[in-house]
Amino acid sequence: MPIVVFILLNRFAGLGWAVLGATAWSIKAAVSRRHRGEDVGWYLPTLIVYLVARGVIGIVTDSEAVYFGIGIGTKALIGAALIGTVVAGRPFLGRVLHLAVPLNAETMAHPVYLRVVGRLTVALGAYQFLTSAWDIWLFNQTSVDGYLLIRAVVGWPVGMVVSLLGFWYFDRALRAVEGFPGLLVLLDPDLADEEGPS
Repeated sequence: MPIVVFILLNRFAGLGWAVLGATAWSIKAAVSRRHRGEDVGWYLPTLIVYLVARGVIGIVTDSEAVYFGIGIGTKALIGAALIGTVVAGRPFLGRVLHLAVPLNAETMAHPVYLRVVGRLTVALGAYQFLTSAWDIWLFNQTSVDGYLLIRAVVGWPVGMVVSLLGFWYFDRALRAVEGFPGLLVLLDPDLADEEGPS
């Protein structure tokens, strides 16, 4: 929705209003998560500060390149930070994956798990770099409207495919860990009952 708001306001009211509208909508969406009772921790305040700062800079500079460049640069910095966590010996995914997938302590301490989350964290960081490079190329090749629409249309399915490949690799690699039942069973324990004893 922020993309639609930006394109409409940019076309009929100018860049400043487009930035303001997209920023306001993004903040509304972030705050709505809190109202729905989702645990957002430090994420929500950080996101709001980032959105406001980016919006203010975009309005003050009245520059599409600056406004979108901040987002592209942020993505590249996130990629570098992700890879940095692996270099430091504390892969980011190793510290947060258990929040989405119910893994036991034995699995998380296993060398195979540590190696897998390290590789996946590096892959995620590299993906941020690659998509940043794609964004720069696309921004320089098309209009702002085209940039936003093409990035959304291409980015969503590519992101889904990359995510599915990551989960597939995670599931296959962790089969080497004794007692690992498989990713689908962890996410839906009822599947184990349906399959029955092997």
